[in-house]
Amino acid sequence: MKEQPIPDAAMRDPAATELARIWVAEHGLHCALRIGVYDETPIDEARAWGMMLADLLRHLGRGLSDYYNRDPVEVVDVLLEAMRDELASPSSPISGGLKRSRDDEPEAGQAKAH
Repeated sequence: MKEQPIPDAAMRDPAATELARIWVAEHGLHCALRIGVYDETPIDEARAWGMMLADLLRHLGRGLSDYYNRDPVEVVDVLLEAMRDELASPSSPISGGLKRSRDDEPEAGQAKAH
């Protein structure tokens, strides 16, 4: 299995929490999501995930624009268009459900897509 490196800041911070893992395996997209992180806070978790997805989109846009020498605004526009298209007309169903981790924290909303 090919894994991405853990960011330096996450290694330094003892309170760091992994929120998502995403794989392409068996011809599909598979993910494990840590759901419930905000249970004991006044933060709306759906809104927090939306903000994280926006940050991820910006990082991805910058990475793709650097790697392919493309305009970062154009890349983000392409990403947003692809997201809107996929949400409006999914290319495959998702399956799976919420599972608890070994330490009983909500962890893996296992979702299989694509």
